[in-house]
Amino acid sequence: MVRNITKALLVFAVLCSSFGLSAKSYITGGLGLQFDLGSLGDTIATDGLDASGNYATVDSKGTTTGVLPRRAIIPENRLLSLQHTTNGLISAKTSGAMTGLVLSLGYEQDFGKAFFWRVNAHYTRKVMGGDTTAKFAGQSFYDITWDYHAVQVPVNVGIKMSVTEDTSFYIGAGVHYFNGGWSLAGNNRLSAVHDFLAGLGPSVPSTLLGLVADGTDPAANYEKTTFQVSGVAPNWLLGAQTKISDKGSLYMEVETLFSFKYGIGHPRSQGGAQGLAPSVAYPQVLGGNQYRFGYKHEI
Repeated sequence: MVRNITKALLVFAVLCSSFGLSAKSYITGGLGLQFDLGSLGDTIATDGLDASGNYATVDSKGTTTGVLPRRAIIPENRLLSLQHTTNGLISAKTSGAMTGLVLSLGYEQDFGKAFFWRVNAHYTRKVMGGDTTAKFAGQSFYDITWDYHAVQVPVNVGIKMSVTEDTSFYIGAGVHYFNGGWSLAGNNRLSAVHDFLAGLGPSVPSTLLGLVADGTDPAANYEKTTFQVSGVAPNWLLGAQTKISDKGSLYMEVETLFSFKYGIGHPRSQGGAQGLAPSVAYPQVLGGNQYRFGYKHEI
């Protein structure tokens, strides 16, 4: 169905251009931001990611009371809790969800009295966030770097509503092709910290041991897992533009892209492959809201 809609929009755009229905044509360029790339903010900050293995929980008498899941990804709030629980013996640097810079180029054409069609290409790359490190007694035991990239090519049809002679609002909808994904790289050696503290005997509080008991076993060393997907999905946009010269206009807009597909990644480390799976399926959310500003030049 989505492919049929895409074909219909492309045919419609070609017909509008071929039969001279256009009033004005523009070349566009812009910059923008997209927040919480990949919808991974909760995973990074508070949820982490469970591994497939478990570890035994024991009470103060050493009796096993059950099992809990290990963590392939340790959430940042856990690492900050460890930092304050140990008075800095364990230290952490956190940066939260990823934020991306969006570069956009496109072509737009008016037709009829108040309608337009356009085709754009957006490229998004992480510029901040997604970096987490932790040290025990000055030695690194956890460092994970997330990365993200995506290309989206939307084709939209919409309507422009003039507010003044130079300013108008517009709304449009369409479909887009998307290609991209995210990756993570680094180490999770929390199990080594637990083994060291457990070897110190009863002097180490059980509460502290519980906070470091759920690292991957074996440790994940020099992990790098990459997901890459492509497909077609719907989108819509809302924006405003105002003329600043005879042929130039500034615009501001928000575009919502519903890019989603399951991707398959292949962990490289022994801890990653045993803790998750040799081939891991994970949802890839390349869509979201992109907030852009830019310039349109009439040609």
